[in-house]
Amino acid sequence: MIDVINPITMSIIRNAKDGDTIREISVKTGFAYSAVYGWIKKLDDFGVLNLEDKGNKTVISVNKELIYNKFMELLSALETAERDRNFWKLMRSGKYNARCVKGTAAVVWTQGGYITGDFFDKIYHIEVLEKDSDNFKEQLKKHMIEFGREGEIPGSARPFICVNVTKKMIIEKKNSLPVMPLRELISWCRKLHLEPVLEQLDLMYNMGLKERYSEVYTNV
Repeated sequence: MIDVINPITMSIIRNAKDGDTIREISVKTGFAYSAVYGWIKKLDDFGVLNLEDKGNKTVISVNKELIYNKFMELLSALETAERDRNFWKLMRSGKYNARCVKGTAAVVWTQGGYITGDFFDKIYHIEVLEKDSDNFKEQLKKHMIEFGREGEIPGSARPFICVNVTKKMIIEKKNSLPVMPLRELISWCRKLHLEPVLEQLDLMYNMGLKERYSEVYTNV
């Protein structure tokens, strides 16, 4: 079964519509007719697609039941992972004056020791210099990565980048990622009373913050 999950079958399932011929699907996907024919036959064996003879041509119908839906769920997860990978690759490229801020910066600085709800949900907070903002957004569009202001987060598009444009900022690097300076992050955490983040930062960087949220550390 596992060999059925590959770029050709994923492209077939993504593009196939009821009534399509194998040749039409070959054109849509860009794969050779022989390859598409072979994998459609395999998908027919698993009941994902059905082959039907109509007159002098063979067409497909999509069997939108359990196995098909599982394929679509997997396809969606893979596409989300690819967009997420492209986003972090863009951030590491150094081509734009952009940096991780707020909770995203907290995750970077704590090296995953503290994960915010937004970060877990693949919502990232990014600040970009005004002169680079248009090009940065174009790159996000190129990779089909949704973005907008913090109050515009949609229900399902992931990853989603909350973009804040600014006229000036300082960028530091942590694990090759551009991020707001540690002291700036600490100031932001203090304003929001984010003691768990401050505790983690203090433990990692010996900042002398004297913030405690855990009885384990408080009572040592």
